[in-house]
Order: sequence, then C-alpha cells, then structure tokens
Amino acid sequence: PPRPPLPKAHAHAARLAGGVGGGIAWLGLGIAQAAIILLALPMVFSAAVFGIGFAISGGGPSATSGAWPQLLDWLGSPGAVLLMLLVPLGVVVWLLGLWLSARMLRRAGLARPAGVTWAGFGVALGANLLLGSLGGVTFGPALGMPFGGPSVDIDPSDTDWGRDWGANGVDLDPQLLERIADPGQLVALASPWVALGTLASLVVPIALSVLSWWWMAHALRAKVEPEVVAEA
Repeated sequence: PPRPPLPKAHAHAARLAGGVGGGIAWLGLGIAQAAIILLALPMVFSAAVFGIGFAISGGGPSATSGAWPQLLDWLGSPGAVLLMLLVPLGVVVWLLGLWLSARMLRRAGLARPAGVTWAGFGVALGANLLLGSLGGVTFGPALGMPFGGPSVDIDPSDTDWGRDWGANGVDLDPQLLERIADPGQLVALASPWVALGTLASLVVPIALSVLSWWWMAHALRAKVEPEVVAEA
C-alpha cells in the first residue's frame, strides 16, 4: 500500500536530531581529527629536519640528529598523552551523538530511528566527501602550486645540495632547525589554528546532516496499514 507523507512533527524532529545529534557526532570526529593532526605535525617536521641534516653535513651522520630524541621525549610528555587520549574520546563523542539522535527520533515516534540515524550520517558523510573533492578539483589548479620542475633540485641524496645552499649565502644552523622542530612549540603554535579550522569545517557537515536526516526519515517512514471495512 502507498505510504502517507511524513508528518510535519516527524520532519521537524528529524531535522532537529540531525542538527543536534549529528552535530555532536561531527564534533567528536573533529576532535579525533584535530588530535591526529597535532600528533602527526611534530613527526613530519622532525623527519624533514632530520633529512635536511644529511644535506647540511654533506654525508655521514645527520647534523640534526637531535630532532628524533626530542620527538621521543615529547611523545612521553603529558601533552602528547592528552592528544592520544583525545582520539578515542572523539570516537566516544561521535557514538554518543548518534545514540542521542536515535533517542530523539524514537521519542518523537519516528519509524526505525536507528536506521534513520545511521543512514542519515552515511549520506551526510558521502555528500561532505563529494563536496570536499569537488572543492579540491575546482580550487586546486587555481591556487597554482607547482611541485618540481627542471630548475628545482631538492634531492637530499645529492651531497652538493647542502654546499649549494652555503655557496648561495644560505647558512642553515642545525641547532636552529632542531629548535624549529621542537614538538612542544610546534603543537603550541598550531593548536589554535587547528582548533579554529576544525570548528569552521563542521558548518557544512552539520548543515548536510539536517537535510540527510530529514531525507532518511522521509525514505524510511512507516507504511499504511490496510483498512478493513466491515459491512453488515
């Protein structure tokens, strides 16, 4: 039998669950993503500085070999441990948001509240990834970020690489590079920008969740029970 249209109260509840429950879920994923970025940033910088040390030394041990010990020391610090704990905490917040959404939908009387929640999140996730990929394809070439080229030589295996820098008047101090790659300073400087970027990136997914929750509530709405007409 044909299904009736979605009641306005159910549509409102679905949009509210997408905004509140879906928003909390996206916030949890944002927390986990920000923590992973802040953990990976010192590792990337330390690896880059350690590699540059081979070019400066012109062969043999890296001139910036102290980058790895300070990274290992930082990984055991309270700040790094806190970032590691934020990753599973973000996953817990994500699941909490989805659970809250299902509770809100169930209380409003919608059919299949868990199905609407998971399907709505899946649709919002796919749409967000699609918009992100389209944005990269659209704006990436316009930014003009050339990598490589015949006039660019950044091969650290070339022993003349570091000497060419010195000949061109660029003097790289190994101790200065190690201080630049200090994990504590890097995380302290990057944390506000990563936090702001994470919060700004939540706007589009939450808006998509409001629409996708409503769409899934409409798609999974209850069927009409056949009417039984008794005639004397």
